[in-house]
Amino acid sequence: DEISEMPLALQTKLLRVIQEKRVMSVGGSSEVDIDARIIATTNRHMPEEVKTGRFREDLFYRLNVFPVKTLALAHRAEDIIPIAAHMLSKLDKQCNTNTHITSDAIDALTSYEWPGNARELGNVIHRAHILASKGKITAADLIFDLSDGVGSLNTADVLASMLHSDQENEVQL
Repeated sequence: DEISEMPLALQTKLLRVIQEKRVMSVGGSSEVDIDARIIATTNRHMPEEVKTGRFREDLFYRLNVFPVKTLALAHRAEDIIPIAAHMLSKLDKQCNTNTHITSDAIDALTSYEWPGNARELGNVIHRAHILASKGKITAADLIFDLSDGVGSLNTADVLASMLHSDQENEVQL
C-alpha cells in the first residue's frame, strides 16, 4: 500500500526479495524460499518519482508488470454505494448488528467529493455505524472531513449516542 512512500533503503531490500525469492524472518537464522505475487498501490505518478530519485528505477520496472489505473472515487459515483455497503456489511458482522443506509444518507454519500477516496469513505461509514440509531444510517450520522477540526466529534454526544444505542439493543433482547 502506497509503495511510493517506502524509504529507499527498504526499496533495496524489497527488490532483493523479489529477485531472489527468499526472505529471512526476524530473528531467523536461515533464509526461506517464497512464492509470492505483489500488488502495489500508489497515488503518485511513479515515473516522476523515479526521475527525481525518490523511487528506485529497477524496483519500479520489477513492479510495473500489469499497471491498473483507477479514477478517483469522486469520478466513480456508481461505486460509492456498493463500496459503502460492503464496508457496512463487514462492520455489521464484527459488531453483530444489522444496519442499513437511508436514502438521505445515500444522497449525501454520492454528493460528496471524496478527496480521501475509499479510505475516507471507510472512515465515514465506520463513524456513521457507531452513531447510527435503530439500525439506520441517516445523513445526520455522516461526518465528513475531520482534518481541519471542522465537523469534529463531540465526545459527550458520541457517548450519549452509543449509550442510547446500547439501551435500544438491550430492550430488543
